[in-house]
Amino acid sequence: MQVVVTGQEMQLIEGQARERLGVSPLLLMENAGSRIVEVLKQEYGPVQNKRIHILAGMGNNGGDGLVVARQLLLLGARPKVYLVGNLQKSSPEHKVNLEILRKLGIDVIHAELGQLAKLKFSLNLADLIVDALFGTGFKANLGPELAALINLVNDLGQPLVAVDVPSGVNACTGQVEHTACRADLTINLGFLKTGCLLHPGQAYAGKNIVVDLGFPLDFSSNIHRYLLGQETLDLLPPRVPWGHKGTFGHTLVVGGSQVYVGAPALSGYAVLRGGGGMTTVAVPQGIVPRFQADELIVSPIADNSEGNLGVNSLPQLVKLLEHKDALVVGPGLGSHPETISMVQELLRRWSGPTVLDADALKALTEEFLNSLPDSQRRQWIITPHPGEMARLIRSDASRVNANRLAVAVDFAKKWGLNVVLKGAPSIITDGEKTYINSTGNHGLATAGTGDVLAGLIGALLAQGLQPLEAGCVGVYAHGAAADLVARQGARGLIASDLLNKLREILS
Repeated sequence: MQVVVTGQEMQLIEGQARERLGVSPLLLMENAGSRIVEVLKQEYGPVQNKRIHILAGMGNNGGDGLVVARQLLLLGARPKVYLVGNLQKSSPEHKVNLEILRKLGIDVIHAELGQLAKLKFSLNLADLIVDALFGTGFKANLGPELAALINLVNDLGQPLVAVDVPSGVNACTGQVEHTACRADLTINLGFLKTGCLLHPGQAYAGKNIVVDLGFPLDFSSNIHRYLLGQETLDLLPPRVPWGHKGTFGHTLVVGGSQVYVGAPALSGYAVLRGGGGMTTVAVPQGIVPRFQADELIVSPIADNSEGNLGVNSLPQLVKLLEHKDALVVGPGLGSHPETISMVQELLRRWSGPTVLDADALKALTEEFLNSLPDSQRRQWIITPHPGEMARLIRSDASRVNANRLAVAVDFAKKWGLNVVLKGAPSIITDGEKTYINSTGNHGLATAGTGDVLAGLIGALLAQGLQPLEAGCVGVYAHGAAADLVARQGARGLIASDLLNKLREILS
């Protein structure tokens, strides 16, 4: 799996290269420029005679851009450099490379941000534009003049390549204040950057490519943040040819209410499509007639006067948990106070692998969490969407989405459990290791897809995966199934569309 770093971590890695190996910043800049040019040739074909215009800031990201200009000239391209910023504040390495460009006679101009019409005419002549303005160090607001420049570049519609991180995107959080370069391609130097994977930054980054700068692998050994790729499916447990339904686990799904009948059914089917041997769906007895006779084992449970599961449901549920391998609680459950109390008591009596989804998350008060041993919470994987996570941390969804990585990691670390923070992209973490998903699309933004995910993770737990592994495989496969559906159109995807595609992904 690819390691993913923040901008600050990348700067520390570069510092290690200088201190431990004696690699100078100039050499790193030269390596970066060489790799960028290799990618430009790979993605856009021969560069000879192409007009490639480079927006270069005053830091080392701009210095990378200057190296690119020099190497492009030597390959027969027609580079032009626009310097943006105060030359008095340029880095030493930037100054060295700028002097070389001037000696070579490359067209270098200091961009006058107050004369955008002139810049627009010149940039419009480019075959390709390279954004080397800020890179990983950018955190602040662009300011009106720079924002206007970036909007101008975006409006031109020319192919745009960003170096490391599109200018205007926070390299750590992916957040954008007002505007950012909307790149077709972002060349991540050394390692993938978090800001290029988290929305809205991901939308501005376009296609992400990582190039090697020659860092030894141990330079990133203390970073435990990864991008989930196809290799995630290698975690799937083997299927022995002599296995039977008991071999592949029995999952209990507890959920349903008068309003939400389909949710526990979707979870139950997802258990089966996820390779689970059996699934029992425990629902209020009043809604059992609304289930059709098929592969699901539907168990009617005593409900309260309002048709919800409650404290009088406990004896049957505890009995059903005997000989089960995993528990999924929450799909369609409802939020009646008596139901939430039932969830808490059920969790006190069950210490096995558990998925907590939807309304079951309302049971996770601080008082309740503190009442349970760490060893029990480590068996849990919770699957909140941003609104549910906001409620858990007493915040709001916008703040959760603004710092998805930190929110998920902090909550997992605080309570010693596993978190799947759903969204674009989903984050999976146990507080120590963190994974960013690479699959999925906007078609998943529809009712019921979370119920499918909960059941799928439950199936993987029942087959023997550890909670963090089950979360990674489940989220990746769930998104990959949605991507298969999207080949016929993501708009209008419904949750049940995912079920048959899961079989293809997990085969």
